[in-house]
Amino acid sequence: MKKKLITLFAVAALTLVPAVYAAAQPVEGPDEEENEAMMGEPRGPGGQGQRERMIKERRQAGMEEEFGERGPGFGKKVAAAEEEILPVIKKHNPAFAAKLAELKTTAKPKYRMILMMAGRVLDMARMGKDESLVKDAIQAVSLEYDTKELSIRYDKAADPEKAGIKADLKVKVAELFDLRLKGQEFKVKMIEKDLAKLKKNIETRKAGKAKIVEERVGQMTGESVGW
Repeated sequence: MKKKLITLFAVAALTLVPAVYAAAQPVEGPDEEENEAMMGEPRGPGGQGQRERMIKERRQAGMEEEFGERGPGFGKKVAAAEEEILPVIKKHNPAFAAKLAELKTTAKPKYRMILMMAGRVLDMARMGKDESLVKDAIQAVSLEYDTKELSIRYDKAADPEKAGIKADLKVKVAELFDLRLKGQEFKVKMIEKDLAKLKKNIETRKAGKAKIVEERVGQMTGESVGW
């Protein structure tokens, strides 16, 4: 039963990827700019630069709070994550590993966030001691990254480019949907299997009620032992 519970917890990693990934991402896009305007951020000469600096500072602060970058040991955590997680990612998804390698040089904060988030998901998947769970978890993280990036590209793209980006996004979202559904279906099968065993146990106990009661009374009166 303990092993099955661990496996269920590991399967849950697939469904938690979007939530963890969302928490790891800085807010981007026009909505944030509208919020800044509503808060009375300065516009005009000099105001735009100040507003952008404040946005950047808030994004960085959010990342630090989420992943503890303010702590003196954060660099060691990243190094340890690289040593432990990157080989697993390379094994199961070389293309995603290549993207991370590029991010490390072009967008280091984003690279760190994704790496630490992947570590959380992989820790859960590994608890199931099933290589397929680990592979699916890595693919889910990769797809979450791809869909997020495509949505950002779509917002910034010119109208003639949007149709192609939207088509790519649809494919990726469909893949992610199938992957998460696979995890949920596996979870349901395990629950159904455990439920069947529980029902069988109940029926067995019903049938043996008289004997069980007799043994329990004997145990409580000291006339017999066992339950």
